Amino acid sequence: MIRVLLCRHGETDWNRDHRLQGHSDIPLAESGRRQAAATGAFVRAQQPQLGHVSSLVRTQQTYEQFGLDGAGAAGSPQIWDELREQNLGVWEGAYAAEIRDSKPEEFAQWRSGDFTPEGGESQQMLAARMGRAFCEIVRQTATVEPTASPDLSFEVRTAVAVSHGAALRVLFESMGLIDRSRFIPLTPASVTVIDVPLTDAPLSSSLPRGGVEGDDLAGAVAALSDEQIVSHARLRVLNLSPELLLNP
Repeated sequence: MIRVLLCRHGETDWNRDHRLQGHSDIPLAESGRRQAAATGAFVRAQQPQLGHVSSLVRTQQTYEQFGLDGAGAAGSPQIWDELREQNLGVWEGAYAAEIRDSKPEEFAQWRSGDFTPEGGESQQMLAARMGRAFCEIVRQTATVEPTASPDLSFEVRTAVAVSHGAALRVLFESMGLIDRSRFIPLTPASVTVIDVPLTDAPLSSSLPRGGVEGDDLAGAVAALSDEQIVSHARLRVLNLSPELLLNP
């Protein structure tokens, strides 16, 4: 089975001030570094063998705090433009409350996915690039050696990717894993766990490898379309925040 840990970056000063960041390359605040370090304990326990980040510095600084440089761990991450936050065009740097109050209809339509700020990126475009990146990460993860899981009775092939709040929300919605109307925003440095077993049947904790995969997992995944990979994806954990990890 394949497991992808999808993390939001830690807090920035703009997050704290409720400013819209988009593609603006804002570094982590000190609070964001502490959040990411707390999340790192959970990430290390999952033993990811591959790491991925967006091309914005706040995701790379978050990944650095995970402490994955040890033997057998993910090490240096692959950098993806596709994992960047939504481009918000002329809205970038603005305070969210000011946009909401001055342009209430446009703001509401943007939140529902039906409006794109001037010079920005539609949520449909965002969903497409995030989906492509997720499926390619799954294919790459299928080629690594499985490692022991802290919560399953069988080994899994695991990767970790650090992206952004809106980008991840749009990805989860496009995959049919969440309902936007019932979704609580992702916490800075939170982890969402998606498992990809190559079966639509229930898994078995009493069988080796869950009873779901043959010997050529990489070949089996490589033969799947993006739509087929998404159809197998299952949401295991949503928005596990560093605050919960620090205060169990």
